[in-house]
Amino acid sequence: MNAPNSGNGTVAIVGSGLTGLLAAQGLKLNGLTAVVFEREESLDARSREWTILVHWAMPIFAKLVPKHILANLSEALCNPHLDFNDEVESLPCYNGITGDLLFSSSTPGARRVNRRQLRRLLAQGIDIRWNKSVRELLQTGSGVRLEFEDGGTFDAEHILGADGSSSKVREMLLGVEQARPRQSGFLFATGVTKFGDADKTNAVVQAHPVAALMMGASTVGAVGVMSVNDPNDTSTWTTFWVKIWHGDPVDLKGQEALDHIKENTAPLRGIFQSAIDWTPEGSYVSINEMKYWVPTPWNNHGGRVTLAGDAAHPMLIYRGQGFQHSIIDVDNYVNALIQLRSSGSDAASREMIFGAYDSEMIERGATAVQQSLIEAENSLDLEKVKKMLMMRQGHSKSA
Repeated sequence: MNAPNSGNGTVAIVGSGLTGLLAAQGLKLNGLTAVVFEREESLDARSREWTILVHWAMPIFAKLVPKHILANLSEALCNPHLDFNDEVESLPCYNGITGDLLFSSSTPGARRVNRRQLRRLLAQGIDIRWNKSVRELLQTGSGVRLEFEDGGTFDAEHILGADGSSSKVREMLLGVEQARPRQSGFLFATGVTKFGDADKTNAVVQAHPVAALMMGASTVGAVGVMSVNDPNDTSTWTTFWVKIWHGDPVDLKGQEALDHIKENTAPLRGIFQSAIDWTPEGSYVSINEMKYWVPTPWNNHGGRVTLAGDAAHPMLIYRGQGFQHSIIDVDNYVNALIQLRSSGSDAASREMIFGAYDSEMIERGATAVQQSLIEAENSLDLEKVKKMLMMRQGHSKSA
């Protein structure tokens, strides 16, 4: 039986990343219908793995998901076996020149999650249509229509673009050039490593049981725990490392990426360099340029089409603000639809409510994007590190 190609009162969400799936859960929790469309073939289609710190937006995240998902959040934690005290709920940053502790950012209530596992958790109970690449969106007499590359269509009351930093929905709302993400000049490399050696894993954990940073030289580093197999045997744990520097854009994977890092970037100190040097053959390693886009107003088709998350404000990873703002977007979007439902769903109310949603998000997102760029520039120089929001304000909300 074919899936229906329309849904009265349905929100069509483009993109099954964390933002899209969280939006689907939040809408469903509040009695609203959502269908997610994803161009990839399954949850396992993406090979890239990374971790995300959910911090100041955690209370908002908690109210957007059903109780059973919140109860099972430990399934997505990088290390669910920790005693979450003040030390664990912090993010230390080490001096890239001396190796000494530079500062520690308090993150009370924060949890570091494995993105893939959190995505799997948020997909539970959600109607996801795979292999659906959006070709066009059109306004109809009663709503909006998505047209797909496979010739299919779907009619909905609203469309939410949550399709990442190179958003196709954003491109359709603004045009290719205006929607194009901008190059930052900052390269982001990550490695996912299973050493099979307790001493090496323990060296990572000694820097911090969750994750730690190094800044102030010409490169930025990070190490941390990706996942825990046997909590009593650290040789079974999977760890990660990150390296950031300013340079010419490359897009590399595997051994080629690792060789590029070793040959073209300044070394870090201590475990931040050792973790890279110890990377076992066959480990996942990638390098790509971080990109950004400062949000500007778009045609929201009378309040029926808008954006959220990286589709609306892709930013550099500094201070982990990207997903926090995605959570705010989702909460505001769900509340906007609840408000619209209460008002009778007339055209004037729709335009007003979603005009307000867009305006608030564009202003907040633009500030956060600009802050991430300044943080990146300051992170590579020890004197400028002192000016960073991360050092002065920690990971708190600042946009």
